Amino acid sequence: MKQPERNAVRNANIARQRRDIRPRYQRRGSAIRLVILASMGTLLISGCGDDADEHARQVKADKAATNDPALIKQGRYMARASDCSSCHTTEDGADYAGGLAFATPVGDIFSTNITPDTEHGIGNYTLDDYTRALREGQTADGHLYPAMPFPSFARLTDDDIEALYAWNMHTVVPDSTPNRASEIPFPLDMRWPMWLWEKLFSPLEPWQDNAEKSDEWNRGAYLVQGPGHCSSCHTERGLALQEKAQTQDDDGYLGGAMIEGWRAFNLTPDAKSGLGSWSEENIVTYLSTGNLPGRAQAGGPMADVISYSTRHMSDDDLHAMAVYLMSLPALNSQGEAGDAVNDGDHDVEKPLATRFNQGAPADDVLALRGQPLDTRSDDNNLVGQLTDATPGDRLYLGHCAACHGASGGGTPGGDYPSLFHNSVTGSVHADNLAQVILNGVERESDEHNVFMPAFDRRLTDDELINLMDYLDNRFGRGQQKVSLEEPDNRRQQLSDKIPDWRDE
Repeated sequence: MKQPERNAVRNANIARQRRDIRPRYQRRGSAIRLVILASMGTLLISGCGDDADEHARQVKADKAATNDPALIKQGRYMARASDCSSCHTTEDGADYAGGLAFATPVGDIFSTNITPDTEHGIGNYTLDDYTRALREGQTADGHLYPAMPFPSFARLTDDDIEALYAWNMHTVVPDSTPNRASEIPFPLDMRWPMWLWEKLFSPLEPWQDNAEKSDEWNRGAYLVQGPGHCSSCHTERGLALQEKAQTQDDDGYLGGAMIEGWRAFNLTPDAKSGLGSWSEENIVTYLSTGNLPGRAQAGGPMADVISYSTRHMSDDDLHAMAVYLMSLPALNSQGEAGDAVNDGDHDVEKPLATRFNQGAPADDVLALRGQPLDTRSDDNNLVGQLTDATPGDRLYLGHCAACHGASGGGTPGGDYPSLFHNSVTGSVHADNLAQVILNGVERESDEHNVFMPAFDRRLTDDELINLMDYLDNRFGRGQQKVSLEEPDNRRQQLSDKIPDWRDE
């Protein structure tokens, strides 16, 4: 065989050997890669397991470290000061098991289970997890909606959060009630934008005392701004549902707002629209009982605050809150700078007109007693006779006078409150009067419970408006004078709100 032929055969043999060898190397390389990937997977799984184990160990350690009777007692007090029960307990549900609905413009959301159940509650929270949820609204399942007042709870001190954790983990009974999904439709239900909302609208830091203020002022400011989260209801909200103000340094703070169809009134010391005519002791009495005879009685969401929160607080803390509230910049009903002069500084013969001193005793309903139902008392002075519906004075006699008296003066001590010199009938806002009539009042106190029946199913829309006009004219600011001048406009304004008042 010639040399060129031998070279060709040799090259062919080498090529064949390479083809045989390459797959072995390729198979060996693939096997090595599989081993590497398997090892990495094992390491990742092992790492996740280690993280889970470490988290479980931390939960156990945090629970053990906070199992202290004094700390738990402090936590129970702070839970009441924070009014946890009102939002996280339903009428028929277990304590703190969540499920309470909150209406939003885009759908209902529901409070969460905060019992120490390890599947549906927060039983697997470390103290750090608990702190992030309270101050930032951040949980393992995502960001909470700001119906949870984490912008206010950002003020909570480390000590109080630790105490709340101790109370929550060691005294609240675990309950397996699953959390309800929100009824907000996709894509509005996505929660990832909430981290940006929190960065933009939750600027407060944990509380630090103001060295220029008294200890009492500092304590009151902390309770009002932080655990009490008063601005959540009593401060107007913006387009993104953020509180427009969160401290006394912000314009509009605690100047009043609408909440769940009720008017949360102005808490600033404005003499006409706010608490300027109240003393600090008045504020303490109201917060501890919900009843300040001749001025105000708590109903609706505020009745819950009294029942489950402030009546359980110490007089020292309530006094501190009063000191802080009376130090705020006064705001009038338009949200502008108001007059903080106390009623006691005005001429007693010409007292300043406030929403607490309107109206006078009535005697017109006495003329209706013994008369046939189709007889009217005085056509020239009828109040509420704007349609053919039952007139307001007869509605008052039939539905209200048995408890509040023919004169509207109520009973001594205010168990059945006077309807004149009353913050609801004396307000320029009709919402709370309508809510009380339609939905009644339930409030717990240390001495006895307060109850007023609901008249939602007993009154037609026209009758409701007539009764409201009568109450306003006889015991309030006399808006009926405006309604008689422009009856159609007045009735339409009230009629437009009835679906909200009736929750239709």
